[in-house]
Amino acid sequence: MLTDAEHTAALARITFAIDACDEYRRAALAMPHTCEIEHAFRAERLALIHARRAGWWIVLARLTRRAGSPYRIYRTTALMAAVQDRGSARFWRDASADWFARFEDRPTSDAAGALSNWHELGVTA
Repeated sequence: MLTDAEHTAALARITFAIDACDEYRRAALAMPHTCEIEHAFRAERLALIHARRAGWWIVLARLTRRAGSPYRIYRTTALMAAVQDRGSARFWRDASADWFARFEDRPTSDAAGALSNWHELGVTA
């Protein structure tokens, strides 16, 4: 069990880390993305940031459990935020892979939708 001071320090660290991820996300969104390779690197960066942010939400959820917090709503909300960020990380990771494929003139994934370059490469399903 954490002391009140340790619990407060841990919450401050988690808050700082999530805020930092938000700053990194804003910076990544501002990255240039005028060609395939810039799109790919931008998406790759966003995937990493969302994965890191999801990790910090999990740390917060665990902290509330370990601290014996009676506030289950905080734990539930943190877990929901982690799931959302994991989904965002997966989206950006897939987008990055598709942009790299376009850059290298390789077929993109089936899920690429509008990014799909199959017709450009003469690929059929």
